Amino acid sequence: MTEVTATHRRAALRGREAVARGRINSAVRAGRVLSVVSGVVSVLPLALGVVRGWSVPGIGIAIAAGIFLATERMQRGSRVAACVLLAVTGFMAYSTWHVATLVTGALLTVLTVVFANGAWGTFALARVQRNAAHEPPAPARPTGERRPI
Repeated sequence: MTEVTATHRRAALRGREAVARGRINSAVRAGRVLSVVSGVVSVLPLALGVVRGWSVPGIGIAIAAGIFLATERMQRGSRVAACVLLAVTGFMAYSTWHVATLVTGALLTVLTVVFANGAWGTFALARVQRNAAHEPPAPARPTGERRPI
């Protein structure tokens, strides 16, 4: 194996890692927005005086916290958290298919696609990390030598 081909393989791995992290980050941002909106919508009836107890808002806040925690785990590369988020949003989109308004259905469909992209990113990141473990490290540069442009 020549040094040039190893360098090209390491560069390709870095590129695939960047794409995978971009996919994950887009899903994480969507998950954070979803958790904040879910939390606000859960507390809003309590603040307006529509609901007297904490049971219904508490369940909504727990769901929002679960979505937030799953997105944070997905940002660290958890494939299980990504698949759980994908399954939950897919189930929500499927269960509201006949009764949802056009906007709600479109929003849930977009969230499902974004979380599918995030799950794809977590699996791609795991594959890149697995391949990078078998790749030899870059040779050390002599002191004072500059990187070629």
